[in-house]
Amino acid sequence: MQIRPSGDDYAWRLLVLLSATVLPPGTLALLVAMALSGADTVQLVAVGVAATVLHITAWRAAPQPVRAFVAAALAMVVLALVPMPGWSSGVLTPSSLCFLLVLWRLVAVGPDRWVVPALATAVAGVALTGTASTLREPADARLPLWMPVLEAALLLAVVVGVWVFARVVRAQRRRAVIQASQRLAAARRTERAEIRRDLHDVIAHSLTLVVAQAEAARVGTAERGTERALAQVADTARAALLGLRGMLRVLDAAPSAAGDVVPSLDGLPALVAAATTPMHRVTLTQRGDRRAMPADAESALVRLVQEGITNALRHVEPPLSVAVDVDWDVELDEGGGRDVVQVRVQDDGGSGPRAAGDPGGSPGTGSGLAGAARRVEAAGGEFAVVRGRGWTLCARLPTVGAA
Repeated sequence: MQIRPSGDDYAWRLLVLLSATVLPPGTLALLVAMALSGADTVQLVAVGVAATVLHITAWRAAPQPVRAFVAAALAMVVLALVPMPGWSSGVLTPSSLCFLLVLWRLVAVGPDRWVVPALATAVAGVALTGTASTLREPADARLPLWMPVLEAALLLAVVVGVWVFARVVRAQRRRAVIQASQRLAAARRTERAEIRRDLHDVIAHSLTLVVAQAEAARVGTAERGTERALAQVADTARAALLGLRGMLRVLDAAPSAAGDVVPSLDGLPALVAAATTPMHRVTLTQRGDRRAMPADAESALVRLVQEGITNALRHVEPPLSVAVDVDWDVELDEGGGRDVVQVRVQDDGGSGPRAAGDPGGSPGTGSGLAGAARRVEAAGGEFAVVRGRGWTLCARLPTVGAA
């Protein structure tokens, strides 16, 4: 896995800029000192070319960390092998710091498979540097053993320190990637949950109305052909309901706290009228003066009415009566208090529950009432279900005063 670097990696850009402006003068001064110390042209060219390559790799490490590291490692090999008068090793050239930048970049954002080899390469370079420095020493001018050991230990500490710091940064970047993926997955689950609720609230409700209206029309017709056609319409709608429930199971996800598109209270009469047939009597009664409601509370009220009607038409045999009651004066009748509106959706039980084998009356996903309850509670209201001969859905939702 390669960790994608941030688009705002200002610290890295600043370090590369500093390496390109601060280090070259030091390297140039070193080349002048080498020339004055008697270094030949080959040595000067080798050090100059290696230093130039290191600066180029620091600049190219952002888009191509692997290639930059390989080139930087080869340049460091050249510096380690080129004899430098008065210096233990060419790796102490100021431009060699570019290798540390490239190492950090590869370990921090490069492919996983290069993290450990990068450290092994750097450690091998330290060993090569110490060995080459020791072999170049004249036999009559050997330094104390602790000096090359100390130099190798310091180089090793710097290399390992940079590598460890880069690993920490890599871990932080990986956590950020994982957290971003989790947020994206949560957003997708939220979207799927919203689609699921909308499909259930809108399409399932409409298909249930189609079944109810087709069944009611069959009762009122004496023509066999028309009755068969209406029966086919009802069966097709039931099959569509079954298919929809299967799709809802595929889209099942954790509920979202995000608000839905707010249905309007002005649509309640049309909602009730659409559900009314000769076999299904649905009425709407509103008492008191309507008041404004918060958007989430208004959405919860309309969805509750829709769910109550849908459940009655789906699970109860006609003839059936459903009463929708919206009471704006409930708190005034009970001695005052905070402004609320009470809504009840109550069916009379009809001719009894539908048979278990009837596709139109199967239990379904069970998400409708749960979704309605979540909406009411999220809007700061209270929700209850009462079972008698029929079912009663009852909720109290907050209002914001007179409209």
